Amino acid sequence: MPTKYLLLLLLFVGFMACDDDQILPALEEAPVPTGLSLDIMMDADSPGEATITPGGQGVTLFHVDFGDGSPVEEMPIGESAAHSYGVGTYTLTLTATGISGQTASITETLTVDATPPRNLMVDIGGTAGNSLSIDVSATADFAAGFHAYFGDVADETPTLFQQGETISHAYAEAGDYDVRVVALSEGVETSLEVTQTVTVNNSSNAVVLPLNFENSAIDFAWGGFGGANAGVVDNPDVSDGNGSARVVELNKSSGSEVWAGAFLPLEGPVDFSSSTSIFVNVWSPRAGIPIILKLEDADDADINVEVTANTTEANAWHLVEFNFNSAGDLSLPYEKVVIFFDFGTAGMDENFYFDDISLDGESGGGGGGGGGGSDLALPLDFQNADATYTFSGFGGAGAEVIDNPDASGINGSSRVASLTKNEGSEVWAGVFIDVTNPIDFSSGATTIKLKVWSPVAEAPILFKLENPDNPDDNIEVSVSTTGANQWEELSYDFSGIEAFPNIRRLVIFGNFGTAGSGETYYFDDISQE
Repeated sequence: MPTKYLLLLLLFVGFMACDDDQILPALEEAPVPTGLSLDIMMDADSPGEATITPGGQGVTLFHVDFGDGSPVEEMPIGESAAHSYGVGTYTLTLTATGISGQTASITETLTVDATPPRNLMVDIGGTAGNSLSIDVSATADFAAGFHAYFGDVADETPTLFQQGETISHAYAEAGDYDVRVVALSEGVETSLEVTQTVTVNNSSNAVVLPLNFENSAIDFAWGGFGGANAGVVDNPDVSDGNGSARVVELNKSSGSEVWAGAFLPLEGPVDFSSSTSIFVNVWSPRAGIPIILKLEDADDADINVEVTANTTEANAWHLVEFNFNSAGDLSLPYEKVVIFFDFGTAGMDENFYFDDISLDGESGGGGGGGGGGSDLALPLDFQNADATYTFSGFGGAGAEVIDNPDASGINGSSRVASLTKNEGSEVWAGVFIDVTNPIDFSSGATTIKLKVWSPVAEAPILFKLENPDNPDDNIEVSVSTTGANQWEELSYDFSGIEAFPNIRRLVIFGNFGTAGSGETYYFDDISQE
């Protein structure tokens, strides 16, 4: 054998004799993953939203425990995870696995101060009885309250209000205003906001419900159709049924269409929040004739609701009710009133008269604006069945006038107000009601008394008097009940309240400082001394 082939054979045998472990590295000796990191990026606009990216050397797979009880997530190298957190402090754990199966871990602490508000919804509408005033409420997920800017003053200080609360604002003059509502997070304004432009009219000259046609400064521009015509005239029958000086005359000329009638554009939509019935005082030459009252959208007559009712008397004023409860969607902006007398019958040159178009069956205000119904004033005893007692709740509370559930002791009244703190309502939950005119404190009578029935003893009943146009003008006093399940009278000293103008809002908090559990408090006979 040639020498060179012998040398090659010896080299091959020696190579094969070597230990395999001396050629291939042992997996168990592979290094443990090193240089681990957790990159946590928080969304500036949504502090609770995090993007988490793990890193390290010698890693084949990551596992991330988000620290909030959610499942551990397996993450390949180079990928990120999106995760949502609520308010709180969390310890995140990153576990990295190497090629040998060995693992290494690190932890990171994350603190989320506040979950940002989401899904902001704002509701702005007119205040019943005052066309220069608006009502504002809002809802949002995770909001810690709201700021309202009404757009009528420079460098405006926002008005704070809570979810479930409706606030009112009266403007000094008619016009268009940009109303801005900002959601708060832990008391700080966020980028989540809504701006709406609202139009308010002069309260004494606006053509809005209720209507009574007494104000000669207003041009009640009734338009006729189908051969009918209408206009404001002197009342032809001033009597107990209607003592007004001015009413509307509708003439169905001879041969006019069976659908002849008249219409009047309004300067604001009909507000059905307090009633779904419209009342009209009518005078007809015949009893039993059908009257159609129709409401239309100002720009689209196909959007409408209508109700038919019959006269019950002839040649006399009497009230006719048109119940719109089942007529259609009453949340739409109906800004035109249309009326048809003796619908279905051709005209016979007859005159029909009508007046006092309102949502409460009372005479309209001084000129087309103004509130109908009985004025609210102290003392308030909730006994007037003709009055509308409108309570607004906030923080999860609500109130209404009901039959007295415990007519005994110092309170034998048949009707009282109930305040319910619903399950989980805020510790500051309560209700408010506005009286019609400012309370007169000029005589020094600054004590307000209140009869209260509480399901628990030693419950703080916080009473607040406030200017609804400027909530900063207020005084609040807390007095605790002494017993439970019985009527007692509490006395509140509001000394100093005379320094504030326009105190018309009464705010009551049941068991202030304690979250609601579904319990009900009753109150009655709010009086001034």
